Amino acid sequence: MKWAAFAILPILASAAAGAFELDLATGTGGPVQIEAARSIEWRRDEKVYIAEGNVRAEQGGLVLEAETLAAHYRPDEAGKTQIERIEASGGVTIRSPDGTASGSEAVYDLDKSLIVMRGGDLALETAEYRVTARDSLEFHRGESYAVARGAARAVRAEESVSAETLVLRFEETAEGGLAARRLEAFGGVEVRNGPDTITGERGFYDTEAQTAEICGDVRVQQGPNRMAGECAELDLARGRSRLVAGAGQRVSGLFEPGAADLAPAR
Repeated sequence: MKWAAFAILPILASAAAGAFELDLATGTGGPVQIEAARSIEWRRDEKVYIAEGNVRAEQGGLVLEAETLAAHYRPDEAGKTQIERIEASGGVTIRSPDGTASGSEAVYDLDKSLIVMRGGDLALETAEYRVTARDSLEFHRGESYAVARGAARAVRAEESVSAETLVLRFEETAEGGLAARRLEAFGGVEVRNGPDTITGERGFYDTEAQTAEICGDVRVQQGPNRMAGECAELDLARGRSRLVAGAGQRVSGLFEPGAADLAPAR
């Protein structure tokens, strides 16, 4: 998801409710169209511009919608206005060609290049995954990765990964978009593929190499068969899986007669 485009959301000029366009002269995206159903105001002493009522901000292929949007600014060394923080609240949605994120509120810290979304119904939709979280969704635009915190879950078709924290690392595609290339999971990890389940404490999945590893008191259940070890290593491209013992430990398995052939969990 091209969260870098978010960086040039505009200074909101003092104007009546309606629509207006600003040429930001940033060289990174051109003008931004702002619409608000109720009002757009400038609070000079507070150094903030506020748009209220079904606000829509659009720049290039990126759209932000919310009930309220506030842009906090400071003067730079040349005396020009510089946005330092943008806050959006009330049914916040951020859309780009690479995906859509939604939540109750969002804060964008321009100095840290960090967007944090909170509130109910947190969700991130990409072409590959639907990611949900209880506590927050973070987008580190400079380093192209996202973090879902609190009962986080990523779903793709019949596959799902759940953990307390999920990290999605993106890389640019040949078409110029962004795609999730690596998924990292920490704390109470559970991977499901149809009826098969693997649990552990931490793990990763490389979407390009189609390899995965889950470690920390790993439990595997495939139908009636159960296995346990310290780490599970999966090569999905070649259809191979391997359970590894920890130091001073042994791997174990219970296999039911007549059970279906084991297939690597994805």
